[in-house]
Amino acid sequence: MIDFDPLEKHLARLLERHDRSRTPWTYDDLIERMQDRRLDAMVRRLGDGPVDLASVRAAWTAGAGPLHPDHAKALETAYLGETNLPWYAENLYAHLGRGHPLLADFFRRWVAEEDQHGRAFEIYLLMDRAVPSAEMLDAKTTMLRAGRPAPAVDPFEIMVYTSIQELSTRVFYARLSRVVADPLLADLLRRVQADESLHLAFYRDAVRLALRQRPELAEVVHRGLMGFREPVTVLPDYEERKALIWDTGLSNLQVFRTEVVEPLLNYWGLEDPAARARWAG
Repeated sequence: MIDFDPLEKHLARLLERHDRSRTPWTYDDLIERMQDRRLDAMVRRLGDGPVDLASVRAAWTAGAGPLHPDHAKALETAYLGETNLPWYAENLYAHLGRGHPLLADFFRRWVAEEDQHGRAFEIYLLMDRAVPSAEMLDAKTTMLRAGRPAPAVDPFEIMVYTSIQELSTRVFYARLSRVVADPLLADLLRRVQADESLHLAFYRDAVRLALRQRPELAEVVHRGLMGFREPVTVLPDYEERKALIWDTGLSNLQVFRTEVVEPLLNYWGLEDPAARARWAG
């Protein structure tokens, strides 16, 4: 296991950069904007005269965001990935803590912020009924009951995995934010994307620091890139969800190679043609 003590001052600087750069946000703006959109639609549909309950319900429904079903399914899949958080927290925290207390300190921040992402997506999906809520709950239950073994147990290997995962997630949210018809959701995705960028910056830069100390750890990066799997692969309908996401152009092998694998390898100063070929498609 790599000795992170010589890197302590650098890790402290990364942690301080994260705290300084992150703009806090809450659910209030999301909820208020969704409610206002519903109320505005009701005013437009109902006018000033007396109305019956059926008309009120129809007007309320009309206030939902203009979200394409494929994009709603993609967002639900992202949400389910965020609900995997308990297994990250349980399986990875102790291992990162063995590396250095500052790694564990950042990980606790990361857990809190990822939890906020999942809850925000859940609020949006449920308030707008963008997907059937019973099916979403079933999928969430399946995700949590399936559990997930730790993708790594060595602190350095964990940070390689989280670097890949964070960049992959950021790319997905960025691409989804550009195609969704609902500007409210696009704003939410950009907020979450900004958090993911900061998470990536910490893990990616910590990996680079460690590689400078021990260049032979490039082999660990290679293994991480070759064997990477998303958290949602435990879902029974994962292949269907993946096919839908690929069909919409939100992600595919080419996207993963050009926007995740190659930028990370370039940033870390590594070649690894086998990893590039693995995701060439």
